[in-house]
Amino acid sequence: MPKPDHSTSLRGHRARAAGRLAERATLWLMWLRGWDIIAHNLKVGRFEMDLLLARGAELRLVEVKARRPGAWTAADTALSYAQRLRLQLALRTYLDRVPWPGNITFQRVSWAGRRVRFQALESWDALKIQR
Repeated sequence: MPKPDHSTSLRGHRARAAGRLAERATLWLMWLRGWDIIAHNLKVGRFEMDLLLARGAELRLVEVKARRPGAWTAADTALSYAQRLRLQLALRTYLDRVPWPGNITFQRVSWAGRRVRFQALESWDALKIQR
C-alpha cells in the first residue's frame, strides 16, 4: 500500500480551510445586505447545504465555491449538474420538515483568492409547498 503524500494532504487541508473562510466571508457579506442566517453547513441526510438564508419572505440557498487565483478550474464553473440535483434534493428534504411559504431562490458565490463574484440568481419556487 503506498504511503500518503504529505503535500497532497496539506493541499487538501488548505483547500478546506480556504472554503470555510470563503463561506464565512460570504455569510458576512450577505448579513450586511440584510440576510438572516437559517443554517450554515446544514447536513440533510448525506448532503450538505453551505448557507441557508432568509430576508423577508424569501429563502435563499447559497452554494459557495472557492479556488486559488489562476486555478485550472474556476470557481464560477465548479458546480456540476449532479451537484445541483443533490442540492435540490437536500433543500426539498429540508422543506418537507420546515415548510416555507415565500419565494425560494438559489445563488452561487464564487471566490478566486480575495475576489468574490455573486452569480445570477435562480428561482427554485418549484420546490415550494403546493397548496
